[in-house]
Amino acid sequence: MESSLCRRIAGTSLLSFGLLLSACGEKAQNDMVAAQAPETTSSSTCSGTYPSYWQDPAAKFSNMWKGQEISNVPPADWQGPVFRISDKYPRQPVDDRAAQPWRDARFDALFRTDTPAAQKKQLAYDYSWLVMKYIQDGNVNRPGVEDWDVCNNNVRPWYSIPFQTYDAMSGREFTHGLTREAPVTFSTPQGAINTTMWAVGFFNATAAYTLGTVWQADGTAKIPAKDVSFDEGAVVGKPLFNTSTPEQLPVLANQPAWNANISDPSFCKCTPAKGNECTLIEESQQCPRSTTEWNDVRLLQFDFAVKDSRAPGTQWVFGTFVADGQRKAKEADPWLRISLLGVMWGNDTPPDGKLAHNYPLDVKKNGFMEEVIFWDTVNELNKYGGANPMQHMGHLGCNYRLNGPADNANSSCMSCHGTASVPDSNFDTPPLLSQFSGITKECVTPDPENPLVGVDRSGSKATVNNGVSFANIDSIYFANVPAAAPFNMTVETDNGPVNVMGNGVPDYASGRKSWISLDYSLQLSISLTQWMQWQENSDDPALERINFKELRRGVKEN
Repeated sequence: MESSLCRRIAGTSLLSFGLLLSACGEKAQNDMVAAQAPETTSSSTCSGTYPSYWQDPAAKFSNMWKGQEISNVPPADWQGPVFRISDKYPRQPVDDRAAQPWRDARFDALFRTDTPAAQKKQLAYDYSWLVMKYIQDGNVNRPGVEDWDVCNNNVRPWYSIPFQTYDAMSGREFTHGLTREAPVTFSTPQGAINTTMWAVGFFNATAAYTLGTVWQADGTAKIPAKDVSFDEGAVVGKPLFNTSTPEQLPVLANQPAWNANISDPSFCKCTPAKGNECTLIEESQQCPRSTTEWNDVRLLQFDFAVKDSRAPGTQWVFGTFVADGQRKAKEADPWLRISLLGVMWGNDTPPDGKLAHNYPLDVKKNGFMEEVIFWDTVNELNKYGGANPMQHMGHLGCNYRLNGPADNANSSCMSCHGTASVPDSNFDTPPLLSQFSGITKECVTPDPENPLVGVDRSGSKATVNNGVSFANIDSIYFANVPAAAPFNMTVETDNGPVNVMGNGVPDYASGRKSWISLDYSLQLSISLTQWMQWQENSDDPALERINFKELRRGVKEN
């Protein structure tokens, strides 16, 4: 398989601004107003080079879904939106600094350890809302244009990432380009509800330039052989939608809702006729899509990421907004009925030999050094929780590190995204969480009587595997991975250095021994995984093709 794979890839503006301004300082208000000066784009950024959605009949990749049930093509009488991928990537670097007021020197203090907590909280708030406005400008509330149809943004160009289209269950749906993420179980007063997240990401021109070094104008991928680095000012925005109703999760009241072509809201599973994995045809048959059988999906979470060299240790800033539909019911603009959950630029790494589950100490009182959590937002989310606290919407991550309702309680935004790597010859990448593999679990509270066993934050049992202690694994996943640096999977144990993924991993054709970094871009890692699978499977009979390395972040429920 390795030689076959190597042959194939070798050549290859906001309506309601008053509430926002009133919550920010005078300088932030001036910055926001100044940032409204429009830029123009000369032509559509949607070229049609790559398939826009799973089963896209207009693309040149029709063999990708050969034999599959037709369940993701607009029906003849469809009157709603049809997603187009924005893939005309800049071929020269783009610096949009003039439109990015969060790069002002006043925000330098956000990243200093001696900044008072109250000042840091205000700076985090202002920074995050400036980024959110930048992302939304020209993408929502345009007369006669569907929200987040980014092909012809008259403020600044935005782009999609290609090739999240290969697998039938998670591939992009045709209405808004949403991909299916992980199942999430929420604990409510009425009991547990099983839900699914559907999401779509957008990249500004600075970030899209880097995408264009991988995704070529001829519709092929150039697999990176060296670590990838996004440029300063790269911005990624990602709205995430949930399959629940406002009756189930009241924060979803008054939120933007989309009639999307999704599969079972509780997360459809496929049973293979033989082997361990369904074929793509079995997936399409057992997990059909529909715009009428299921409820609409509603905005629950909105993530952003910004490349910012002032962030010590990582050079990235991650933030999460969440639905706040009841408290913000009077806000005229539905896309502003969200509240900031938190912002982080580091993992508050435990000292050597210490554990992440209780470091730092008493963060609700003392706070973090490398992130800010907005506890009033957390409390609003948790008001609607049931008997299981780790399934409340405001569960956050390990020891309350930043993670949204859609994410895993054992991790953090940066802990997951730091794993982003080029798949190796076996399509392997570092696990997003160690819980997703057979290695020692992260964020574990050890048993006081036996340090080799314990429970993670969800209450699942954990054991030390292969001599890799709980502190060892926390030192990997809660390290501050520098931008464009390989993700480390080797630790020092009593028996010497151990590669927790096993000897010989990664297995790159070049012989490189360290992971090739994709600089915190999990979407780029996912898209490359699917592209490489397509290349490997393209000669196989359609009946036998499988998507055997599905990669999705989020919460896995037991």
